[in-house]
Amino acid sequence: MKRNLIIYILITISFIIFYIGIFLAPYTAYLGEHSDIFRLISIYIYTIYSPICHQLPQRSFFIFGHKMAVCARCFGIYTGTLLGIFIYPFIKNLNDLRVPNKIYLIIALTPMAIDGTTQLIGLRESFNELRFITGFIAGFVVLFYILPIFLKILSKYLE
Repeated sequence: MKRNLIIYILITISFIIFYIGIFLAPYTAYLGEHSDIFRLISIYIYTIYSPICHQLPQRSFFIFGHKMAVCARCFGIYTGTLLGIFIYPFIKNLNDLRVPNKIYLIIALTPMAIDGTTQLIGLRESFNELRFITGFIAGFVVLFYILPIFLKILSKYLE
């Protein structure tokens, strides 16, 4: 169905814009070191991402000398999701709105759950590369459950 392709493209473009903002925040903060307008823009971008991420500096990657708009784990989730969006139509037909067996979701979320839980209860301290990897796995796999639901809902909405 052509409608699902159009919806897929719109979702992909929207997610790319969201993803670019992760890099735009530290870049505008860097530019804001010498310009009030860019400093205000960076504050605004960080504020947009703050409801979805704690943005703790010690749990974030830095580029342009500033932390990214999201922490390492969230960055992994969004990077995995972005890769999944690009790969999705090569793996699955956009008209096939069935979700995979839930066991794959459980397997994909387990490393992130173990990493986060063991850190939370004080057994160990995680590190950003591990946070990124476990987030990446989760983000990539979760997309295969979420995208068919979005396609189904938006397809009905646009009938």
